[in-house]
This record gives sequence, C-alpha cells and structure tokens, in this order.
Amino acid sequence: MTKTIGIDLGTTNSEVAIVESGQARVLPGDDGDLMLPSCVGFSETGKLLVGREALRQYAAAPDRTVRSIKRWMGTDHKTTLRVGGTESDETRDFLPHEISAMILRTLKQRAETALGEAVTQAVITVPAYFTDAQRQATKTAGEIAGLEVLQIINEPTAAALTYDVRSEETERVLVYDLGGGTFDVSVVEITGEVTEVLASHGNNQLGGDDFDRRLQLHLAAKYRQTHGMDVPDDPATQARLLRAAEQIKVTLSSHAFAPVREAFLGSKGKTALHLETEIARSDFEDLIRPLLDETLEAIDRALGDADLQPDDLDRIILVGGSTRIPLVQQMVEDHLGQAPVDGVQPDLCVALGAALQAGVLAGEDVEAILVDVIPHSLGISAAVDTPMGIMPGYFSVIIPRNSVVPVSRSEVYSTVSDNQSAVEIEIFQGENQAAEENVPLGSYKVEGLPPKPAGAIEIEVHFDFDLNGILTVTTTEKGKGQQGTLVVNHAGIQRLSSHELKQARADLDALFEVDELEADEPIDVSATETKEGISLDPELVTLLNQAQKVLDALEDEQSEELQDLLEQIEEAIANQETDALPELQEELSDFLYYITTNS
Repeated sequence: MTKTIGIDLGTTNSEVAIVESGQARVLPGDDGDLMLPSCVGFSETGKLLVGREALRQYAAAPDRTVRSIKRWMGTDHKTTLRVGGTESDETRDFLPHEISAMILRTLKQRAETALGEAVTQAVITVPAYFTDAQRQATKTAGEIAGLEVLQIINEPTAAALTYDVRSEETERVLVYDLGGGTFDVSVVEITGEVTEVLASHGNNQLGGDDFDRRLQLHLAAKYRQTHGMDVPDDPATQARLLRAAEQIKVTLSSHAFAPVREAFLGSKGKTALHLETEIARSDFEDLIRPLLDETLEAIDRALGDADLQPDDLDRIILVGGSTRIPLVQQMVEDHLGQAPVDGVQPDLCVALGAALQAGVLAGEDVEAILVDVIPHSLGISAAVDTPMGIMPGYFSVIIPRNSVVPVSRSEVYSTVSDNQSAVEIEIFQGENQAAEENVPLGSYKVEGLPPKPAGAIEIEVHFDFDLNGILTVTTTEKGKGQQGTLVVNHAGIQRLSSHELKQARADLDALFEVDELEADEPIDVSATETKEGISLDPELVTLLNQAQKVLDALEDEQSEELQDLLEQIEEAIANQETDALPELQEELSDFLYYITTNS
C-alpha cells in the first residue's frame, strides 16, 4: 500500500513524516537533516536551490533567494528572483503558492527516496488562524507539487496528536505554537483516542521573523553608535545583518551573551567598517517582550472561548522553534501557573501529527481521532433596526468561531423595504461587527421576489462547512421555495483550472529536471578536495580562486586583511578544522562583496 505522508510546511523549516507500525517518524534528507529550510533560490548558474543550499546563499545573493514565503500565502504578492546565470539579468516572478510548491516537491522527493516508491497523497498542516484563502493557497501548492492533498489540518491540533495520553480520563491541554512567522494557541480536550479542539486564536504575522527583525534594527543602531553612520541599505548588506540576528537569537537560547562580528559591513573613505559587539540575553528579551505579551492575550482569549481558567488545564505543550527561547517558556509558565511539558521536539511534533492523521485517512492502524474547529466566525452582511433607523452593513454571524467541524447552521432574515424584488447575500469571515471590516468570501443575488411589504418575505440562509474547509451557502425564500446556492471553496485565491494546474506542474518539472540533469553530471573532485583529504564546498573553492585574482590589485590595508583571512582558511584546512570553515567562508564572501561594491 502506497504511503500517505504528513507535511509541516513551515515559515522557517519544513518536514515530512510517515507512519510505520502505528508510529510516526520524520524522514531525513540526504544530509541526514530532518528539517528542510523553507528557502528557495537560484544559483549563479541558474540552478534551482531548495533548502540548505538556498539558505546558504541568501546573505550573498538576496536577489536570487526567497524565504519566509508562508507569510504571503493566500495573496497575489509576487517575488521577483534573478534566475539567469552570472552574466544574465533574466528575472522571473513567482506567486507564494509556486514557491511553496517547490518546497513541497522537495519534501515529496525526500519521502520517495526514503521509501523507494512513488508518493501521491499528503496531509498538510497550516496555522490554526489561517484564512480560507491561505488554506486554499496551501492546497494549490500541494497540487502543483504533484500531491493529492487529502486534508489541511491545523498545526496546534496536529501537535496535540503526537502527545500520547491514552487515558480514559479527559485531559484539557493548551497548545502554544510559536513558529518562524505565525503564532497560534489552541485549547484541546483529549480523551483516549479522541482529540477535540475547544478553541483557537492566533496571529498570522507574529513569530521568530519579527524577533530577528527587532534584533537586526538593534544591530544597526549599534553600528550607528560606533561609526556615526548608518549600515548601507543595499539588500545584500541588510541580509547579512538579518543573518547575524538569527544566529544571535539561536545562541542566546542557550547562552547569556552572544558575540557579534560582522566584517566589512560598510566603509568610510578607504577604511572598511566592521560591527563588533556583544548582545546580552536581557537586551534581546527587552526587544521581544512586547510581542510575547500579545501571545499571552491570545491565550486568555482562547481560554475564554473555551470557558476555562488556567487552573482547569492539565498540560501545556510548546510547539515551534521559537519556543526554545527561554523567555517564551518563562512567560507562559508564569502566566498559566504551571510549567510546559517536554517529550516531543517542538520543531518536529507538527509533522509527526500530520503523519498520524495521514495514517488515519489511509486506513492504517493508528489510534487517533481528530475533532477540529473553525477558526473564524462566518456570516453575512445584514441590516439591523436601531433607534436611528435601519443600519446596513452589520455582520450577522451564522457559524461562530470555534464551532466543531463539520457544522451546519441556519438563520432567517426578512426584507427591509416594501416591494423589494431582490436581496444580495454577501458572505464574510471574521470577528468585526462591521461586515466590511472582515474578509469577503463571495456574494450572489436572490432575485424575483414577489412584491410585498417590508418584513413580509423571509429568507433562510443555510451554511454548511465541511472537514475540508469548503463552505456551501444555500438561501431559500420561504414563500415560493426558490433557492440560490454558492460554494465557497477557500475563496480569496482563484482555483487553478485543470489546464492551469497541468501547466504549473510542467513548469515545476522543468525546474527540477534541470537540477537532476546537473546532478547526474560527473563532478571534478580534484578541485574540491585538498591534499589533507578534506572535501571543500565548491562555493569555497570558487571564492578562494576569486580572492587570489583580486589580491594583488588591492591597496595595502585591504590586501593585508584578505591575506590574513586566507591564512586563517589555510590553517583551518591544514588542521582539518572543518567546523570553522563555514564561518570563514561567509567572512570571505562578505569581504569580496565589500571590495566589489566599494571599488
């Protein structure tokens, strides 16, 4: 039986997992890494890069690389990437679901390599607070990648599935999910094999990326204080500063201080300017505390929707890489009065939960039953009678947020004017009382109403919301019985026709076929292997050759700096200190970029 895979399509990292003998496991890549950086780019030769390779070139080539695309899902935002070779200015625009399809295709290939068979079906996770448009974009990305997406499930719900309780006693669990780009909190009830979501809340624009950005601005301020001038505003230099901020964030999760050394960030005359400083964990915590306060407010709202108090919770589960930050753990513990539980890696539990749900749908022997909720209220724009007269544009909720899915609800409305011949049904999702402040999902008209006084004609509006997030709206005029129907299939992004989907898959195949052809070509190992037997990164070899070419043309100070850096690299190679080479390679790349832009 062909395996159905579970995928966590994350802002920062993505994973793919399967179920074997009732147990879920995350599949590693060729390098043994369980996580695939959610980063896509094109090399200097025009080769498609996905994952670690793309992330490695981000700071040096931001015009060829894109990351954190998940934040744009469900929109028509276009990312322009330079896709041609070094001598080419060729660029191409990509929509968010097209970039995501490249990541999903890579995960699909990872699974097929590990399993030795084709994979065609998947369950993919999304933040609980994703809108219909964002969910549809995720599903479309999966289809372009060659997957039949059996179900889109919420990340906190998937995470809850991985924590094996198997107790007949009901446990109430709060899942706090803070990732790279999004935040969710869900309150779930677990009884034996059944995991039921009681309430969810969140913010699709809050995560580790925002922490990095605040650190980046803090580093820029340090540079300004030291040198009396701003960091250059070009994309490559700003990308380097962002990369440094990310590294600091990771270091401060396990250390009280993080040293910073970013060489050749700018120049004053002929003098190169560096950033050398130290960031204390307390400084970082001061920067991000206001953002974390917002997550505590979301906790309170989710608990309120579930009609629970912190004391009613049996366990707290932390999900997402950003929960490794000590302040996050401390603030959640202080706010709820109990320490979060350990047991499953926060980076992997969402993928594991997706695999468990995939196993259930594939008919495997998995002891798990998922009961999820709708994250946003659904309703229509209606007119209400007020002391000041009839006021249009009121958001009349038909299905409240946190209703268990599938769900069907109806409300009856009446005409507001005499001899009204038609009504327009405008459907929205959101929580604002003003309909236009919420997300529009679609509209249609019910026409041919008989001429009657205001309020004499009643129209029933019926909402059906199924497990796949498809909303069907049916209106029935109570007198004549005439009906109108609209199927809202994750509105907000246009679904691809069969022809468009076929073309999108062909375009993606072409990108990956070029990659595979290049991978099959023999590699000249002599250029990348030293006499000490160390295999060097081909990019480092290219940088070393480039450095030798420009060395003689540099002025004395720059020549000495480059010579010193080359000697450090030679010494690391001679002593087989391979761990030191990536950092030295980055510094060499930064230096060469600096002299190129300042020559």
